[in-house]
Amino acid sequence: MKKKNIASLDRANRVLTMLSRINRTIIRAESPDTLYREACRIAVECGMFRFAWIGMVDSVSGDIRLMTSHGDPCGDEASLVASGGLADVVRQSGRLCIYNDLMTLPDHMGRMELFKRGFHAMAGLPLSEDGKAIGVFLLYTDQTECFDDTVVELMHEVADDIGFSLSHILNDQRRLAAESKLYYLAFYDAQTGMPNRALLDERLPVLARRLGDMLVLDIRVHRVDKVAEAFSRPIAEGVLRSLASRLDAFRGNEGFLATLAQDEFVLVVPTPAGDAGVDVLAQDILHLVEQPLTFSGGEIFLHASVGVVRYPDQETNPAQLLRRARVAADSTGAGYGYRLYSSELDHGSEQRVQMEIELHKALERGEFRLYYQPQLNINSGHMVGMEALLQWQHPERGMLSPGVFIPLLEECGLMPQVGTWVLQTACAQAREWQDSGLPSVRMAVNVSALQFRMANLTSVVCSALKSTGLDARWLELELTESLILENAEATIGAMHELKALGVTLSLDDFGTGYCSLSYLRRYPMDRLKIDRSFVNDMIEHAGSAELVRAILAMAKALRLNTIAEGVETEEQLHYLLEQGCDEMQGYFFSKPVPPEDVRILLSNSAALPVTRKSPGD
Repeated sequence: MKKKNIASLDRANRVLTMLSRINRTIIRAESPDTLYREACRIAVECGMFRFAWIGMVDSVSGDIRLMTSHGDPCGDEASLVASGGLADVVRQSGRLCIYNDLMTLPDHMGRMELFKRGFHAMAGLPLSEDGKAIGVFLLYTDQTECFDDTVVELMHEVADDIGFSLSHILNDQRRLAAESKLYYLAFYDAQTGMPNRALLDERLPVLARRLGDMLVLDIRVHRVDKVAEAFSRPIAEGVLRSLASRLDAFRGNEGFLATLAQDEFVLVVPTPAGDAGVDVLAQDILHLVEQPLTFSGGEIFLHASVGVVRYPDQETNPAQLLRRARVAADSTGAGYGYRLYSSELDHGSEQRVQMEIELHKALERGEFRLYYQPQLNINSGHMVGMEALLQWQHPERGMLSPGVFIPLLEECGLMPQVGTWVLQTACAQAREWQDSGLPSVRMAVNVSALQFRMANLTSVVCSALKSTGLDARWLELELTESLILENAEATIGAMHELKALGVTLSLDDFGTGYCSLSYLRRYPMDRLKIDRSFVNDMIEHAGSAELVRAILAMAKALRLNTIAEGVETEEQLHYLLEQGCDEMQGYFFSKPVPPEDVRILLSNSAALPVTRKSPGD
């Protein structure tokens, strides 16, 4: 009996010490985050508990979101709490919940999982404001029968004191925010509920001091605007909230997540150990973004560019961390993947600005060139068309490919002006070949989003045809899949105007966006162009092959012609032939070439150098 009394007294003293130290923290705490973190640490360090966890009720979803934890749960904190189910019990009841012996715990609350982790008793304290539970404080111990009346009474005081402090802090924050009319919106993004740029700027120096070595990751999410255009703005916002929740769960106890724009997040985490740690972390984030996001009508797929900067190895000024992470994100090459910052990237940004200046002068200096890539009928092997591809003959850097400068042309707003030149030059070239007695082939010209949105596009096309004398049936305009989904009714009207001129329309890069059979039925298209990424992979990857087969079947059902771009091998060509694809273009026959080389190809009636497979082969 005496030993039992001594043990009871020892437990009461430990909880009393915990209460005292938490109260001292309450006096000093300037924010709820500090109070949460210190309360969990004190609960474990006082020796009564092995693990402590605080979660708050999300005001939007109603779910309990981990804020911080301390101790060794021998596993993932979130799964531990979920297996016990105690957080929901406390939140729903709004009162202190004690399990003195987990043998009495219902099976659905994960009794065996808790035993497996070495726990024998647990307690849940509601953190209340105005009588309503806004969070929970969970405490786990490897002792049994440790919550006697004295301990329970003290724990009530702990819950009351923390709740009172929270109310005081939050009320003070509300008062200050109301005075400045910036409550909540001053520090949190209204759409995702995550901290915003203002709070990020405030926290970065604090995080730098606390973590020592840390990573700042700028996460640019692509195609969010296309989701809004294809579906609706509310659906896009819901998708972003779901993605923000994923990233928030990923950040861990020490991390920090902020929303900077509708398509940009910043994640701050401790630097992982090992040479491969950064690579693994970045790949995990990319994988997290690429997982399908569900909404009422189906699934959405996104991808991201991630820029990473190390503190303090690559930057010691917190104010410069975000800028450098953004520079790295902007330099991911293909527009997705991740890039670790290096000083060379800043030099690349300077080059980019210089290139923008040079692009403004390139057209008036006559530095642009058109190369042409043949398009061939797969069954006959004969050339049936040419795609006009813009090149830049830079005075110092030589011939530059479209991928280097076309995105800059679009950003600078120069694409409509350059696009008009491309259309005029391509039509003139096609007519010149015809006048030379060469076989007539259609001329395919890409139309950018900026060009297509111009109110006078139809008159620009009409003017190019009239001034060059090219019959409209020899001109084909290539539109991108994402472009035709913008403002569907206006787009369909513009396409009918172009069709009335007699030109043909093709859908470029098909398969990379959101088009479906129901969408395609509405648009007056003549041809589908299968994206090169599927063609490149279709021999090695069954998924790509199946997708190509499905696209060809869909096109046939809609009575649309098909052309595959990026054909590089005879095996690819045979597969396309077997699946009923009409046309091809790619390096297997010819790379893009200057006009004089096209003249030679047409003069020689060059055809596909491949032996056709008979039906019995």
